[in-house]
Amino acid sequence: MVRYHIHRHRYKIVVGLPVALLVASSLSFMRSPEDVCIVPEDTRFVEIGETVTLHVMANTDEPVNVIGADVHIPNDTLTLDSIDRDGSIIDLWTKEPETEDMGNTTRISFSGGIVSDTGLLGEAIVLSFAVVPHATGTATVYYENVEVLAHDGTGMEVSCSHHPVTLTIREPDTPSPDVNGDTVVNLMDFGIVSSRLFLSYNTSYDLNRDGRITLGDLFIIIDNMGSSNTNLGSLALSWFW
Repeated sequence: MVRYHIHRHRYKIVVGLPVALLVASSLSFMRSPEDVCIVPEDTRFVEIGETVTLHVMANTDEPVNVIGADVHIPNDTLTLDSIDRDGSIIDLWTKEPETEDMGNTTRISFSGGIVSDTGLLGEAIVLSFAVVPHATGTATVYYENVEVLAHDGTGMEVSCSHHPVTLTIREPDTPSPDVNGDTVVNLMDFGIVSSRLFLSYNTSYDLNRDGRITLGDLFIIIDNMGSSNTNLGSLALSWFW
């Protein structure tokens, strides 16, 4: 019976088998977005006039050898001060980091390759740049046109999510709602400030600068509460203290 069906449909099998093999082969190169790229949102509290160094980080659990992106910096709150390639994982820049005034943002564009036999596996710095806040408020630094290619002989694009980083900018010498300095405002900061309600005055916990430590300072903590997840990511903005 099997031999009969093979003989009867031999032309369909001859034509269809190579197509099936090609489809199976192409599916083997596809990657799920969850395989490689999960990028955390992070928040840092900074002052006007403070020089803030941000690092474009790559973090992957499978080898990649090409990384490129556009980074946008809002002009209404931040001024780009410098760009630094020292310590970058990129060995060969196919597009040197260059800037362009886009009106609302300053754009840094770059792309390059990693020439080592193993590519990049793990975490490394791709590019560093410094900004100086010049107005209070929130500044969102974000990516566009991210390109990450696999180091597996296929040159396939690796699916990658990439979230922005938000800087919260305050006046100089204003206490930060990140009271314990761990780059995130959470219940730990709330507990520290609430405990000061019953103790002597300390300017570090007078977040609204009204000369007292009151519920108003706690409301500032609540308004700025967020989460940080610094161990995940494939392309992220970060900083070193």
